[in-house]
Amino acid sequence: MTHPLHDVRLPGPTLVLVDDSDGLALDALHGIEDLPGIEATIVPLSTLDGPRKGWGSVLVVAADRARLRRMASAVPLLGQCKAVACWLTDSPVPWVLVPRPEWPRLVHLAAREAGDRGVLTVARFASGARAQLVVMEMARQAAGPGDTTHGGLVVAYAGRPAAPGLDARAVLLPDVSGAGDPERDVPPDVVVARRGGSVAPHHVIDRAPTVVTDPGPEPVDERVFNPIGFRKDWDHPVVDLARIARGPVTEGVVAAARAFQGVRLPADTRTADLLALAISGVPVVTEGVLDVAPPLAAALDADVDLDDPLRREEHSLAVRRAAFDHHSTLAWRSALASRAGVRHVGLPPVSALLSTKRPEMLDFALRQVARQRGAEVELVLAAHGFEPDRDAVRRALGDRPHQVLSFDGSEFFGDVLTAAARAASSEVLLKVDDDDWYSPDAVHDLLMARRFSGADVVGMPSEFVYLHANDDRDDLTVRRNHPSEIFARFVAGGTLLLDRGLLRSLGDFRRVRKYVDAQLLAGVEAAGGRIYRTHGLGYVLRRTGAGHTWQRDDEEFRRPDIVASEWDGFRPSLALEVDPLDRPDGGR
Repeated sequence: MTHPLHDVRLPGPTLVLVDDSDGLALDALHGIEDLPGIEATIVPLSTLDGPRKGWGSVLVVAADRARLRRMASAVPLLGQCKAVACWLTDSPVPWVLVPRPEWPRLVHLAAREAGDRGVLTVARFASGARAQLVVMEMARQAAGPGDTTHGGLVVAYAGRPAAPGLDARAVLLPDVSGAGDPERDVPPDVVVARRGGSVAPHHVIDRAPTVVTDPGPEPVDERVFNPIGFRKDWDHPVVDLARIARGPVTEGVVAAARAFQGVRLPADTRTADLLALAISGVPVVTEGVLDVAPPLAAALDADVDLDDPLRREEHSLAVRRAAFDHHSTLAWRSALASRAGVRHVGLPPVSALLSTKRPEMLDFALRQVARQRGAEVELVLAAHGFEPDRDAVRRALGDRPHQVLSFDGSEFFGDVLTAAARAASSEVLLKVDDDDWYSPDAVHDLLMARRFSGADVVGMPSEFVYLHANDDRDDLTVRRNHPSEIFARFVAGGTLLLDRGLLRSLGDFRRVRKYVDAQLLAGVEAAGGRIYRTHGLGYVLRRTGAGHTWQRDDEEFRRPDIVASEWDGFRPSLALEVDPLDRPDGGR
């Protein structure tokens, strides 16, 4: 059989730096010493004890992007070389490295499949590049654009590897005492260690770093393992994990699992494997005691009919949300920061922008905002053509921060939204509509998708549509064939989440009377921004036949080519958790 790297030519000698944390990458290296284009010296990462210099090229080998991102902290000084390559043996999709401006001139860049075994990225330089920094940048970029910051918490590790999730410059120490070294310019806030010990106070932070020996299960890297690519259908029934995995769960295993109704895990499944599947949205069937947070254990243990596609997706959502909230790198860091008494930026606060011309819908809209959980939400109410009762608004929202603005009815819709955005106190903005239903987790789930996708704009599809009765028919709920958990060009206008800075760079909301959402999305696309469409279970679009800025005949929502299901009356997803008071039938 032809070796996956048979056609690669690297200037020698070549240091092959391999992640040996679970043996997957090591298994792939058989025969590499005999390749004519690579003068290989194989060095397992765990055996490194200092700088390794004097190489013509460096080849880093890991199973997938998550493992590459984890090993980055352990990469030592490698000196300068003219080629740096990365082979991910169990990753399904090639990724392209964007060179940094301070690097030497790039003369060749390749990103391709490595035969039938993973993907390969190769960068060649006109002169020697600092290989360690190139490898760290590869690890940072491997998960794509988006948030790769540490959120304000500096973590070091003593006597153990770094945790999953990129912290490429995290310091690895032989023991905890080194964290208090007064010569260290950037001391850690927390030292995660196998064993405890005393640490001297550090003059930079004016305290001793907090030593944590019991951080709980290792987090899962949500920038790599996430619901992107979730399938609402399946090709095959539930499968045993051993049938699709030859070892620990990798990106390749998750990609293979998408084709199955679910994956059955044995009682002795590693927690890391369970978490990778769970946070990716793969429906899992578990047995035995789970070493996970109680909310995730409860979600996994729930009785669900996997033969029903909607119930299956609802179950997947509950599991992936619990995994994200309690076992992601974001949650893990927040827990460490809390123990150390350090401020950590987790999910950012959001300002919800609500512009309405319909005072009769205000109470309903306020309840949709007031019931949000899992996120800090400020409401900026822009009353368009009427003066709301501010005391009533305050009572409806309780302790939730809010602002109330009033505008003349002749103002452009786009101008009203721009004024609301400028008045908002948060850096993340969410446009909401006054007549649509939102689940209590809607804002949280949009922020979750923003975190794992790295997209510039995140939204939900108008997958569920409630059509009020007309002369020809009774009330209907329609579920449309809208793909979700994908990068797309369009999301529902009542769910648009984006950064204030992006909005300003686009010139704010366009000065229009309608189609303000379409203008915004077109501007984002023209600027090269990325738009991500997350699940549609937490949002229901209401159509009453009149009063909508988006004019469209109701029958357009019932075209046979776009309808997946149709029910009499109001039938949202269970994930909506609709309050009886907000049902169109009054709770009947």
